[in-house]
Amino acid sequence: MTITESELREILAAEGDDGRRGGVTVADVDRRVRRIRRRRAAALGGTLAAGLAAVAALTLPGGVTAVPDDVWTGVMAQPTPRYGARYVDDVVLEKRFSTMGERLSLGLPARPYGTMTRVTVNCPFGAELLYWEDGKYRNARSCRELPADLDRSKSLTTLFPESEVRRLEIAVVPAGSVRGLGRPVTGDRDARRVVADAPRTRADIGVTVTLTRTEPCDGGPGCRFADEAGVEPVCPGAVVETDPLDGRVVAMRCTGDGRGGVKPAPGGGGGGD
Repeated sequence: MTITESELREILAAEGDDGRRGGVTVADVDRRVRRIRRRRAAALGGTLAAGLAAVAALTLPGGVTAVPDDVWTGVMAQPTPRYGARYVDDVVLEKRFSTMGERLSLGLPARPYGTMTRVTVNCPFGAELLYWEDGKYRNARSCRELPADLDRSKSLTTLFPESEVRRLEIAVVPAGSVRGLGRPVTGDRDARRVVADAPRTRADIGVTVTLTRTEPCDGGPGCRFADEAGVEPVCPGAVVETDPLDGRVVAMRCTGDGRGGVKPAPGGGGGGD
């Protein structure tokens, strides 16, 4: 066993203090060295434990550090961020034609996830629209909707094809053509007959295909926040106009406010399917 100089001095000092003069054996030295080292290890362990206790005293469960009472800490109050969204329209197709009673085929692009396809058909007021999706007859509509600016010289009808639809066919016919069938249009054969029997007349007709998506915003034009969303109150004495072909609400005439204004159907300047 290697003995350090400090350990040897401590042994000799202890030998002189206890009055023994008979000499020190190797076994005595060995025992005393072991005792000295145990005592020092215990002292060192106590010091380390005290240090850890001091650190632990400043640390709360969950990793929260305690702060002495005389030290002020805090976070400056920050405004709560608001997250809104706005609609963004991407026009992907525009087409114009001038003959009613013809069937027009339109290819619809695949739309990205989270977008909506809107097909707006501008047509003479009261004209009727029949349409097919991927070759399957879907429905008939009346051109009775007003644009967002409420311009009464214009009228339209709006379609919202499903995401998987790739081909849309439409036929605009003069008002009364569907009633001329003498019964409700129940399928493709009836729809084709209505188009075939309709007179060919000139009209200014336009088709616009729009992909509508939303993007996040924190302000600016068109940015809407969840806490601002609400339903516009219906004007007093409103007269509701419906599509005579499918019963959809297309406009509300405000007669009770003395202005005789016209509001689009709830949901914007175009109805839904």
